[in-house]
Amino acid sequence: MNYDLVGVIGLFIVISIWAYVLFSTLDRIIFSDNVLVNTDIDLVVPTLVIFGINLVYLGLSIFVYVLYLVEYDRVREHHLKMLGRKVRLFNNNYDLCSMIIPAHNEESVIRAAVLSCLEQSYRNIEVVVVSHNSSDRTFEEAQVQDPRVKVLDLRTKEAGKSIALNYGVEHSRGKYILVLDADHELNKDFIEKALPGFEEPYAAVQGRVYPINRTYNFVTKMLSLEDDLWSDPIMTARTLLGRRCPLLGTGFIIKKRVLMEVGGFGKSLVDDYELSFRLYRKKYRIQFLPLCIVSGEHPPTLQVMLRQRARWAKGFIDLLNQRIAEGTDILGHLYWIAPIGAMAGAIMLSLVAYASIFNAIFGYLPYAFSYIPLRAWFLITALTLILDMLVLVKRHGRQGFRYALYLIPYIAFSQYAVVVLFKAFFVRSWGTTKTKHGAGRTVSKATPAIVR
Repeated sequence: MNYDLVGVIGLFIVISIWAYVLFSTLDRIIFSDNVLVNTDIDLVVPTLVIFGINLVYLGLSIFVYVLYLVEYDRVREHHLKMLGRKVRLFNNNYDLCSMIIPAHNEESVIRAAVLSCLEQSYRNIEVVVVSHNSSDRTFEEAQVQDPRVKVLDLRTKEAGKSIALNYGVEHSRGKYILVLDADHELNKDFIEKALPGFEEPYAAVQGRVYPINRTYNFVTKMLSLEDDLWSDPIMTARTLLGRRCPLLGTGFIIKKRVLMEVGGFGKSLVDDYELSFRLYRKKYRIQFLPLCIVSGEHPPTLQVMLRQRARWAKGFIDLLNQRIAEGTDILGHLYWIAPIGAMAGAIMLSLVAYASIFNAIFGYLPYAFSYIPLRAWFLITALTLILDMLVLVKRHGRQGFRYALYLIPYIAFSQYAVVVLFKAFFVRSWGTTKTKHGAGRTVSKATPAIVR
């Protein structure tokens, strides 16, 4: 069976059902006083619990947005103050930084990634490219005429980013390890602006990620919008609340000594997420450095996007049997159990959709259930859209108003999470979810239009 095709079809079915429920039958159910209900099946309490879970995550999103809007400038100013101490870094602490690039069939993008590393203003670097089970010209394309570049051809029976990363770390000599995905590029001053962060007691620092192919097509526009609404806000919130900024899998630097102490990179399908929580539990801290910019690609098609997100969802589900957050890390626990929140949303959507369609056909609801009045739903949606727009303006300046025009279609697009949750149960390994790169690279050397 072609699960990519099933996923795309499923996405459109979910969106269609959601639109029907929202704008047609559900309106009649909520605003009418004469709706017949089969009270023999009472789901009021279970659906109330599910609604409670959904409202917790809604409240969490609002809290994170408000914190970002109010406090992001403080995080940025803190980074600027650290940069004022970079003279000491160059004069007294000129340590080697090893840049590890794991690559599997990345012939179309690997050279650009390597060159962005070599153009760093911080010169004491080495670049270790690990071509892992590649069947194309990745190994050849990664080789450039520079003694600081080392290209390794790794062949293993197993697939996985962590295998390549750990192999690269083994062959590195630096005090610091910078991880860069093969489809990403660093700004020239990335390391120069990142290493001063280690003068404070942090185990790792995470840079700011920008899309390199935002305007390529509708899918990349939607995914870039999703990144806008998630990345900076959660990075800011997690940094302010205990310096527990999550690693994003690319554009971060970690002390090699600390990485070895916690066991290196794990085999999880979400290795960055899992490593972040291992660091937290060892009382290490990670901070967000917004002036360190890394740009990368978003999947250019629905098929590729759903495949990638399904791998992430599977990784999160696999971690549910571990207590990977610190006891006092409330936000960490909520994100750790995020698959449960996604499942709750999918269950609620299915129950309400079925009841709505059943009522439209047979004239009564098949069971009693809890719901949010449609007027309240519209109020919450309006508040969320306003906050979304403010976040976009905060991140992009005036350009944010233009991006805000895509918020309405984004609401429908974001329902792909339901399909991804289903597809996640069919994911078996990294090898089956490989993301193709090289489409729509409209920006070079990771230089965003506005850096605030």
